[in-house]
Amino acid sequence: MSQYTTTRPTTTRSDLTEFNLPTNAYTGFDAQSMRDLIVNHLNADTTINFTDQNFEGSNVSALIDILAYTYHTLLFYLNQTSSESNFADAELYENVNRIVKLIGYKPLGTQTCILPVNASGKAALSKGYYTIPKFTFSAGGGQTFTCIQDITFEKTTTAVETVTPVGTTLMYEGTIEEYPILFPIGEKYETINLNPGSNILIDHFNIFVFVKEVNEQNKWYEWNRIPSLFLSKPNDRSFEVTYNENKKYEIKFGNNVNGKKLNLGDSIAIYYLKSSGTKGKVTKNTLKDSAINIYNTTQYDEIFTDVKDTSLSYISIEDSPNVTITNTEDSTEFGESETVTEIKQNAPRFFSSEYRLTTKADYKSFIERNYKNFIYDITVLNNSDYTNDYLKYINDELGLTDFTGDTNALFNQYYYADSADSNNIYLSIVPKLRKEKSVVTRSNYLPTSLKEKIQLEIENYKLLNSEISFIDPVYLNVDLSVKSSGEPYNVGYKNTTELHIRRESRALINEANLKSKVFNIISTYIKKLKLGGTINVRDLNNDIESIPGIIDFTTIRTDSDISIPGLSLCIYNPIYNGKDIKFIDSVLKLKPYQIPYIKNETVLKNKIKVISALKSNAVIEY
Repeated sequence: MSQYTTTRPTTTRSDLTEFNLPTNAYTGFDAQSMRDLIVNHLNADTTINFTDQNFEGSNVSALIDILAYTYHTLLFYLNQTSSESNFADAELYENVNRIVKLIGYKPLGTQTCILPVNASGKAALSKGYYTIPKFTFSAGGGQTFTCIQDITFEKTTTAVETVTPVGTTLMYEGTIEEYPILFPIGEKYETINLNPGSNILIDHFNIFVFVKEVNEQNKWYEWNRIPSLFLSKPNDRSFEVTYNENKKYEIKFGNNVNGKKLNLGDSIAIYYLKSSGTKGKVTKNTLKDSAINIYNTTQYDEIFTDVKDTSLSYISIEDSPNVTITNTEDSTEFGESETVTEIKQNAPRFFSSEYRLTTKADYKSFIERNYKNFIYDITVLNNSDYTNDYLKYINDELGLTDFTGDTNALFNQYYYADSADSNNIYLSIVPKLRKEKSVVTRSNYLPTSLKEKIQLEIENYKLLNSEISFIDPVYLNVDLSVKSSGEPYNVGYKNTTELHIRRESRALINEANLKSKVFNIISTYIKKLKLGGTINVRDLNNDIESIPGIIDFTTIRTDSDISIPGLSLCIYNPIYNGKDIKFIDSVLKLKPYQIPYIKNETVLKNKIKVISALKSNAVIEY
C-alpha cells in the first residue's frame, strides 16, 4: 500500500485527460450525449473495470445522470447569457436596453399623435394679447387633444377672428394625468420610477416634473428635461428620463455637480400625457370650432400660481368658451416604442454623434428617431447641395430664374433661412401621411407648425453657426410614355401610350387578373421608392416577365408606329406641366429632394392592354 502511495503522483493517465474533442465541442452536448460520453469513456478504460454504469438504477448510473443533466442545464444558461451579453447577438429587449445604457443611449417609448390646429377668438373676446396655458385641452371625435406648452396670440378686432399664435400651434392626443406627490430622501442621483399601472401608454416626450423646494420661498419650480444630466450645471433644475428594460420610465435627478440635487423634505409632482394609442389618429376637421378647456386640479392650481409667467395674460376658465380650436390637417400617426432592431440601428449612430449634430448622417438619424411618428422619409442637404443641385434644378429644368416662380421655395427661403445662406442646413421631409391623389398633389408637405417644432427642438444639438431651413419635396408623376430619338420632349405623349401584353392562349390566368398583377408590380415598386431613389425599369421588366402566362410585352404609341420592347416610363413635375420631363427605359437616379408617385392609378391601369395569342391551326401528321 505504501508502494502504491509513493508511486501514484508520478503516474500520468493521459487517456483520462485527453478527450480528442474540438475546443467548441461542448456546444453540441445535451444531457443524453454527455451521459453517453461518460459511460463510453468508463467502458473503454480496462484498468478499472467499472460495469455499474451500464445498469440502470445503480448508484454510478444515478450519479452519471445527475452530472449529465446538471451539465445540460448549466450549458443552457451559459449559451443564453453569453449571447445576450453581446450587443451584436442580443435579441431580448431587456438585455439590449441594458447594454445600450453603457453608452448613454436611451431607447424611445411610444409617441402619441400630433395635431396641427388653428385658434379663433369669438367676438366676445376683446382685443389684446392672450395666452392659452399649458395643459389646456379640447375634445372632438371621441378623442382629447392637449397643449403641452403655452400658446400666445393677439386678437386685433372685436369680431370673430382666426388668430395667429406666436410659435407652434400643436396639440397632442391624450389627457394629462396627475401622479401622486412623492417625497425624496435627498440622495445623489436620486431616481424615481413612474408606475401608473399596466397598459398605460405614456407619451415619451411629455413627462413634466415640478418640485416644491424646502427653502425660504417654499414654492414650486418647474424642472427641465434634458437628454443627459452630464450636460447640466450644478444649479440647473433638470432631470433626465429613461425608458428602462421593463418598459417603464425612470426619472433621474442630479448631484449638485451635474444638475441640482433633491433635498429631504422636497415634494415632487409629476404629470404625464396618457395616450390612447392608434385610436388617437384623426382626420381634418375633427375639431371644428371646438371649445378649449383649462386644465385645473387643486394641486395644479397651486403649482401654476408659482410657476406661471406673470407678464402674460392667461385665458381664464370664464374666457375659455370664447376661444375655439379647428384642425385643417390630419393628425400624425401613433409611434410605437423602439424595437430591438431599431435600437441596434440607432445606438451606434448616437454614439458617434454624442448629442451633437455635425454631419448629414447625424441630422438624418436624429430626426428619423425623434419624429418617426410623422416622418416617412428625410434627406439632408448642405449649402453646396442647395446651390449646385436644387437651385440648378429650379433654374435649368423648370426654367425659373428666381424664387417668385415657386411659392413653396419662396416661403421656405423667407420664413426659415437667414440672410447668410452659406451656413444653412436644408431638410427635405416627406410626411408619413402620404397624399397621392391628383387633387392634393401640392399639399403633401409637412405643416408649418411641425417644421417649427423640429427647428426649435434641434437648436440644442446643432452647431452654433448652422441654421435649419427646409426644402419641400418635389413630387414627380410617373406614367407610361415612349418617344423616338428624333422627337422633341413632350408630356403629351403619355396620353397616347399603352402597355400591350401578349398572353399565352392556354394560360390559366385570365386577362383581368393578368392586368391587375402587372399594374400592382408597377404601383408597389413606385410606392416603395423614397427621396433620391433609383427607378430601375430593368427590374420592373424582370418582375413582369416572371408572371406565368406572359409571352412578351411592349410599350407603344397609338398615334404613331413608335414602340419599344418592355416597359417605358416618363417622369415629370406636374406643377410645371412637364418642363423637366424625362423618359426612362433603363435606370434613373432621382435627386435627393425628389420622390415619385402615380398621379392617377385608375388611368394608368386602363392603359395596360392584354392581348391573347391566337391558337395555331397547323395540322400535325403522324
